[in-house]
Amino acid sequence: MPVSEPIDWGAVKDEMRAILIYLAKQRKTICYSDLAALISTARLHHRAPIFHRLLDEMSREDAAEGMPSLATLVVRKDSGIPGQGYFVISAAEGDTVNDPEAYWQARFDELCDYWATS
Repeated sequence: MPVSEPIDWGAVKDEMRAILIYLAKQRKTICYSDLAALISTARLHHRAPIFHRLLDEMSREDAAEGMPSLATLVVRKDSGIPGQGYFVISAAEGDTVNDPEAYWQARFDELCDYWATS
């Protein structure tokens, strides 16, 4: 049985980031399953804890750099906005999220405007 190479999670996150930056410049969202399918550096399921942990890490890194969160672009197929975890993290970071859809739309616009000029 062949031994598989260890996964370079930093490379996976870098690939996710590159995909999301491209989408931000296009003002487009992507659903969780489609993003997972585009990742070539590792086979990921969109419901795997590591997939969401990578998005969470990216959000925290973006915040530390004073940038809007790229995770804003990753949405549920059924609602067109991110899942509950996105809003929980936003609230934990001090944001007020009374109306998730309005909150998300404002963050989406902020993110796309940021990357349109970068």
